Amino acid sequence: MGKFSILVKNIKEMLFGRDQRQTDSKTIPSLRETKAPPHESSDSIQLAQTKRTPYFIQIGFDFGTSYCKCICRDIVIDKAWVHLPPETQEQELPFLISSVLVLKDGVIGHVGNCRSHYPENGLYHLKHALVKTARQEWDAPVLAPYYENGGSVDGCPLAGFVEACAVYFLAGAFGQIQEDVRRRLPNFGKLPNDYMAINLAVPVADAERPEVNALFQKILCEAWSLASELAGHPPVSLPELAAIREKNKNIMDDSLDKACFIYPEVSSNVQGFVKSRVSSPGIYLFSDTGAGTVDQSVFIFMRRNDNQSEHLTYLHGGIFPLGSSQIEHKAASMSGSVDRVSLERWREKKEKGDSDRELMYAREWIAEGLKAGTQATLAFTKKKLFVKDQLNDIKVIFGGGGHCEHPYKTAVMYPFTGQFSGQLFRQSIMPDVVGLPVPRDLELNDSETRWMRRLSVAYGLSFEKSDLAGFTYPKDVDNPTPDQIWPRRKEIPAAPSKDVC
Repeated sequence: MGKFSILVKNIKEMLFGRDQRQTDSKTIPSLRETKAPPHESSDSIQLAQTKRTPYFIQIGFDFGTSYCKCICRDIVIDKAWVHLPPETQEQELPFLISSVLVLKDGVIGHVGNCRSHYPENGLYHLKHALVKTARQEWDAPVLAPYYENGGSVDGCPLAGFVEACAVYFLAGAFGQIQEDVRRRLPNFGKLPNDYMAINLAVPVADAERPEVNALFQKILCEAWSLASELAGHPPVSLPELAAIREKNKNIMDDSLDKACFIYPEVSSNVQGFVKSRVSSPGIYLFSDTGAGTVDQSVFIFMRRNDNQSEHLTYLHGGIFPLGSSQIEHKAASMSGSVDRVSLERWREKKEKGDSDRELMYAREWIAEGLKAGTQATLAFTKKKLFVKDQLNDIKVIFGGGGHCEHPYKTAVMYPFTGQFSGQLFRQSIMPDVVGLPVPRDLELNDSETRWMRRLSVAYGLSFEKSDLAGFTYPKDVDNPTPDQIWPRRKEIPAAPSKDVC
């Protein structure tokens, strides 16, 4: 991969120049889109195809708790597009891939539409369940539907069941994406060096844990290798799925690790920002609200002096179980029933903006938890800073499909201005909120630019892995010692007395 990446970069510079990424992609003529003159024979067209530059398609896949999103990029011409699943193209947000599976009579399948988050016999919040099994948190509420549909209370069979569900879901989605690429580029695969790779994100706090990182990498590689066989999520029985996976073990090789890459989610989220001309070095708080969790991290963004490459140094990362789906869970719990029918009813009321007492209480409960969580994030960050007042210069970035004004924005901003802000700041501050720009190399029309808030992770993952911003995890950033923060005064020797002289 290393040599191939260098070759691709050389081709890009040769064709488009070093500043090609700064140019509006819509103004770049694609050599592959140039049609042959009508008088050319099929033999000459075929000969021209064999002389073309090999395709290198990088897939960025945002594995979300409720929905997944995907952006594909032609690396050579640096042009990206949004993957639209066939079954969702008539929906308001056609790029959303439902993360919900169903298991009925031992047969597993996929819920293609986005109308229901909690279907009968549903297996939902799969990503969150996967993290909990990796961390062996067997009593996590998110695992309840998996226990009910074939898991065991002793953990081991449950872990295997959740893993099988994840492989099935991801492989089916990857297969559809590969088919979409081949429809868009009919000649893909006709050259031996045509290549596809995939990047997938993991939250910073989870990516630091080896067991979580290893499980996601393992499942990503297996799903990628099974993409053709499970494309489109054909219904299969659990024994059939087990047999397919067992057979596949014999053909998996080391090349999968090179094609499949795990990257911190927040780095993916801000990739478009750090590569844009509006970005500036500094310290940032990123708060990403998903369906299951709110993922927060504070990072210092800088450009290295030697080659101006971007680098993100994470000072702290936290994951709070306060995502948007927790609102309906809390409201349902208050109403006395947390079955799937009740959850679906409260979800619909939440999305309509209803102000039932249960929903209002749930939002306030989320807000209080997130206020405390954000304050902890900032406090841990301050401990890592040599110059404590550097925290006063922090800027805030919001992201995620679940983000809204209340409870999420109000709760995150509270520690800067609320009654306890004095514990972190000499005086209340109002940090700037930085918006993520709409990238110019992504095919979106004017009415589709509103999608970017939910596509930012997938967009960041669509860059070739050697082109992604470097990063340092919080565990690799030590707290400064008192001597480093307040250097001791240099001792001045006493002047010699006249007797010594």
